[in-house]
Amino acid sequence: MRMNINILSGDDVIVKAQIVTLASLKAGESGTVYDFRGGERLRKKLDSLGIRKGKNIKKVSDMVLRGPITIQINNSSRVAIGRGMAEKIMVKVGN
Repeated sequence: MRMNINILSGDDVIVKAQIVTLASLKAGESGTVYDFRGGERLRKKLDSLGIRKGKNIKKVSDMVLRGPITIQINNSSRVAIGRGMAEKIMVKVGN
């Protein structure tokens, strides 16, 4: 799922970005965590893994047959998460 958004800054500059699920990114693509589609338990689990809104995130690897996804957070720690969880993490890609 890809969703285009336009963001107006204070000087009326439009920044174009796309909001996608982490699962839909290709290996090597990166973006910023924008939001989560889930409840409080999901947010707490992601927080314990270091995945928070505003963090830079890069998809490192993706298993072909719907296995776990490895991500890198802020160019430092790497974490493997399930595809279902990755589909609930919304990532802003683009400028």
